Amino acid sequence: MDKETKRKLGLAAAWCGPLFVLTYTICWGILGHNIPPPNMMGLTPEQLISEYYGKYQNEILIGMIGCCTAGGFYLMFSLQLASMMREEDGQLGLTGLMEAGGGILTSWSVIFCPALWATAALFTNSSADPIIIKMLHVGTWIIYDCTYIITTIQCVGVALYTILNKQQTAFPQWLGWCAIATGMVFLSTVLIPFVAEGPFVVSGLWNFYIVFGVWLLAFFLPYSFFAIKSLSKPRADLKPAHIG
Repeated sequence: MDKETKRKLGLAAAWCGPLFVLTYTICWGILGHNIPPPNMMGLTPEQLISEYYGKYQNEILIGMIGCCTAGGFYLMFSLQLASMMREEDGQLGLTGLMEAGGGILTSWSVIFCPALWATAALFTNSSADPIIIKMLHVGTWIIYDCTYIITTIQCVGVALYTILNKQQTAFPQWLGWCAIATGMVFLSTVLIPFVAEGPFVVSGLWNFYIVFGVWLLAFFLPYSFFAIKSLSKPRADLKPAHIG
């Protein structure tokens, strides 16, 4: 494959970053009625069904099934980002592997968890016991949020590459510090199974608006922007962020 074709493929993969944000916001956030999500620990099983699954059943089902496709855009962007983090010998070093591994597993989470929420929606108006629906809902959120360390590893891998690789020109060093802050802000999500009110509930000021806002504005969108900007240049200008 010639270099220009590789560059164009890389650019297409980099555009999967903004495409993920757009499609996932529509499917998970709007159709899934997750802006913000229901306060699962503050609702009884019956309330969770009457105020969420029963009320928006078809929209949730369609949105969550849509997420199963939209999540693939996260995977494509993460793999492209890793390919831009190759060492001088063309191999993926530790930081690149951290980004790729974290990105792959995060992609699994944003695809697999909506499939479980879709299952909960599908059986809401059946004879399923409400406690089973709530167990599935809460258990899926624990997988979604409390496995934060996977995404933190991805963020830290990108951050270390950005800060310590003095030769790379694709990403400004300040963005690496933003990535570290993003990775650290996820730590509070481990509190969601233990609180029923306040800023640390799943829909709270900190654990929803701040955590997801920081991830979006301090990590994902900025890295998408600079990746697209870098890959839009002629091949000769991309040093040493390798493509392919």
